[in-house]
Parts: sequence; structure tokens; C-alpha cells
Amino acid sequence: MKIALYLAGMALCLALAMPAFGEPVELTDNLGRTVTIDQPCHKIVFLVENALNTYYSVGDPQSVLAVGNNIFKSELKMPFFEAVDPDFGQKGKIGFESGLVNLEALAAEDPDLVVLWATSPEAENLKAINDTLGIPVYAVFVTSIDDMYKQVEDMGIISGRVERASDVEAIMKGYMEEVTSVTDGIPDEERPKVYWMWTDVLGTTGRNSGFNDIIYQAGGINVMNYWDNDASYEEHPPVPLETLISLNPDVIYMWYNENLDPEDVINGTDFAGWKDINAVKAGRVYEIENPFLFDAFSPRMPMALMHLAKNIQPELFADLSIDDKLDGFFVEMYSVHYPEYEHT
Repeated sequence: MKIALYLAGMALCLALAMPAFGEPVELTDNLGRTVTIDQPCHKIVFLVENALNTYYSVGDPQSVLAVGNNIFKSELKMPFFEAVDPDFGQKGKIGFESGLVNLEALAAEDPDLVVLWATSPEAENLKAINDTLGIPVYAVFVTSIDDMYKQVEDMGIISGRVERASDVEAIMKGYMEEVTSVTDGIPDEERPKVYWMWTDVLGTTGRNSGFNDIIYQAGGINVMNYWDNDASYEEHPPVPLETLISLNPDVIYMWYNENLDPEDVINGTDFAGWKDINAVKAGRVYEIENPFLFDAFSPRMPMALMHLAKNIQPELFADLSIDDKLDGFFVEMYSVHYPEYEHT
């Protein structure tokens, strides 16, 4: 009897000392919304790929219930996803029509939490899921490097793996410092002006954007910082061509574009109006070569930073080999080797 009472008492003490998993916790997402979730979440739907990559570096793959069917260049990424999550092929796939999520398919999955990209609390998909279905929604909107670190921390809370999230953040910062330790001291006036070209060509990354920070840490300065217009502060502002010409960037950096190459910008007839821009005259037009490896809004942000730094400050980073770092990085981040994705 005494032994039974003693064991019962010990069990109670241990229960009280353990984290209160399953109890509601509150998170603040990137839009400043308060999201109440059960920790850990066991059934999560990811409708944004960046955060899915982050979660796989931190959380339990089995808690990923379904994903959006809009993964860009999925053929490039499937070997990785299937390596870090052997059940990835059997996960539910949530479709979109004209940008709107299939609410019926989402409701059928019965998730604890939905994670999506949204630029405003009034975003249609966010409101439809939250208000119509009553499912908690965590909105991702990366407008700074700090937002990316917050994403890692929050995925730790969502998964109940806070210590692992702290480790992932430390790994990221360690690789980032290999670049920033060199570029931090460069005066603004000595930094090349960089125009970031999204696939809409005259759509760029504004002052309040993740790539604004990454360009600066890579040793450049976003040319939007020289545009005296309120639009320059937007996350993805359109830029009139005459404005771009007058801003005269020293470097043009393209996001991965299946329809354009740097050579098209330098010598193509469709870009004849760009011929007097310094970046074009000097042939300093670059492209993100691999949208998976250099996804800056995921834990692979350090690899994207290195990619930019080697082109923006080639003399400073002539000896930096990204290829030599990739395998060790993937092992630390995802416990798989690169490029075979074999488990460690």
C-alpha cells in the first residue's frame, strides 16, 4: 500500500514538472494576430512551402497532415521531402482555384492548425479558413530576417520542440556570420546598389522586405533605399521603368525565372531600354540558380545569403565554396546528406 501511494505521488510530481502539452498556448503570427493552439499540434496543414521547410527542420514529420498542391518546381524538391518525411507522398494535397483554397478539401482533413502565406489580416484565404471553418490559422509574411528567426521559434512552439528550434536558429546564425563578419563594416556608400527582380520583372523587393535585409548582409544595398516614394517601403512594390533607369543599379539580381536568363536582360531586344543601366553595361546581372537550395525564407537562408554575397562582393568571397558547405549544412539541419538525401 505504501509503495503504491509512493509511486502515485511520484507520478503526480513528474506530471506537474512536465510541460503542459495539450493545453492551449497563444502565438503571435507575422501579421500580429493572436493564434491559440494546442501544444503540440498533431494535425497541421501547410499551405506555404517556406514554413513547411522550416517545420521539417524542427518538428515531427508525422504531424504534417496535408500540404498545398502548389509546390513550385515540385520535381526538384520531391526527393528531399520524401527523405525527411517518408510519408510525404501519401499526405493530403489541398488544391486552389484562382488562388482560393479548396475549403471543402481542407475541412475534410480536420486539421488542428493551418499555416499559410498572407500579407494582410483581411486576406481572403485567411479569413475564409479562420471565420468559415473555425480552424486556427498561423499567417506567414516574411518582411525581415528577424521574421525568419521568429518562424523557427514559433515552429518550435507549435511542435513542442522548443530546444530543437533554438538549435536550428543557432545553426542558421552560425552560417550567416560567415558572410556578415566580412560585410558588416562596409559603408553604405561603398555598397553596390542592387535591384531585385521578381518574375514580374518590374516588381521588386521593397525596404520592408526579407530580401532588403539579405541584400544588405550580402554586402549590397537595395536600390529601393534611394527611391523617394512611399511605394519603396512596400514588401513587393512595382517600379516604373523610367524610375529604375534613373536609380541606375549596379547589380540586378533575378529570382529564378523559367522564361528569362541574365543574358536576356543584358543583350535581349525586349530589354533594349535597360542598356544604359550600370548593371547591364557591366554585365552584372545574376539569377538565383536553384529555388530550392537558395530559398531565403526557409532555414536555407544562409545558403541564399552566400549565393548573393559571392556575386555582389565577388572579391571578398572568392574563396567561399557553397558546394563544400551543403552536405554539412543539410546534415545539421535535416539529418540527411546532400545531394543524395541519405539519412545520417
